[in-house]
Amino acid sequence: MGDRRMAEIRTEHGSIYLYTHWQGSVLPQLAKAAVERAAPRLGDQSYWVRIVIDQITKSSRDAETGFGISLKADMEDSYNNGHPSVVIDAATGKVSVLRPGQKRRP
Repeated sequence: MGDRRMAEIRTEHGSIYLYTHWQGSVLPQLAKAAVERAAPRLGDQSYWVRIVIDQITKSSRDAETGFGISLKADMEDSYNNGHPSVVIDAATGKVSVLRPGQKRRP
């Protein structure tokens, strides 16, 4: 059981995948709020990505479970059949929410 969803954070050098086990239903809202918070660092991808991840995962800081970070989309997303259902673009600061079964465009 759980509320699983995965976000792809696209950067100019590749993607980072962020997984939540318990907050999938609110991941789109968490991602949008995180991007807004990181806006002053847009253009500096290393800082921008760190702020986005930090903001999305702040409710589970110091917790052993709840979120995961990977360089592969190898985590379950129960909302989009195993594909990331939230795409966060580090170049533009945009968040896209994909509907069930919809795969991201390269």
